[in-house]
Amino acid sequence: MNGESKTNTNNTHKSKASHSKHLPVLVCTLLAAAALTVGAVSRARSGSDTQKAITDGSSSSSLCASQDSSGAKEQEPVTTSATTAAENTQTEIKTRPSHLEAAKPAAVTAAHKTEVKNGITYVDGILIANKTYSLPQSYAPGLDAQAQAAFCNMQQAAAADGIELWICSGYRSYSYQKKLYDNYVIADGKEEADRYSARPGHSEHQTGLAIDVNEPSDEFNDTPAARWLAAHCNEYGFIIRYKPGKESSTGYMAESWHIRYLGDPELCKKIEASGLSLEEYLGITSKYRN
Repeated sequence: MNGESKTNTNNTHKSKASHSKHLPVLVCTLLAAAALTVGAVSRARSGSDTQKAITDGSSSSSLCASQDSSGAKEQEPVTTSATTAAENTQTEIKTRPSHLEAAKPAAVTAAHKTEVKNGITYVDGILIANKTYSLPQSYAPGLDAQAQAAFCNMQQAAAADGIELWICSGYRSYSYQKKLYDNYVIADGKEEADRYSARPGHSEHQTGLAIDVNEPSDEFNDTPAARWLAAHCNEYGFIIRYKPGKESSTGYMAESWHIRYLGDPELCKKIEASGLSLEEYLGITSKYRN
């Protein structure tokens, strides 16, 4: 989401160019184990708008079942070549529990606790990035290793059921999201762009906890893969983030392909059973101030 789909004046998503063949599921098996054991790694940062590549910390493994980004204009490229990965180390996958990280108490509203740590908002321990709550421009964690490992496990289970899942877009930097959003404002105007693309600093993709699966367009809706994802993603700690009929609370149009990692399968199942969006479940808003 947050720029991975685009709408015309009739509010229908525009199709993306076809993706290249994804990597074997075997790669995912190896990477899932590696992602859970890789230590914190350093990352070099640049003041330029250079697009950041994703590596596994060793620059020797590929992202599990990731597609090449050619043809998907909104997607920040994903490194699938060991050579390329060795040359692009600005952002690396790191193990960190930041999406459930304890923070200094800031306020308690109703039954929900809101905390702010280093400019990042957590509600009931869940990292929040939406139209109300932004992320610092400097926040650049890369794709969360635990989220990636969970996706790989889910991908394997789907494959056993004859379903192919792959990551078509994961982490995106602040600067990359700004390019996407600015282009959409030019194309469709600010009001319409705000319905399907996040402003920089407000994208879940910048958290490293959001993944767009397979095809980021309405073509994915009601496919076998979409139905399987909706039925099983909770088991692996994910939720379908933007569901139909929830634009008034989430701030975005429905996207069957956009999943958010919360890390707790039981919590995900509770949210799903409630029929509420994440904002409704946590009692928060998603509205820009201007």
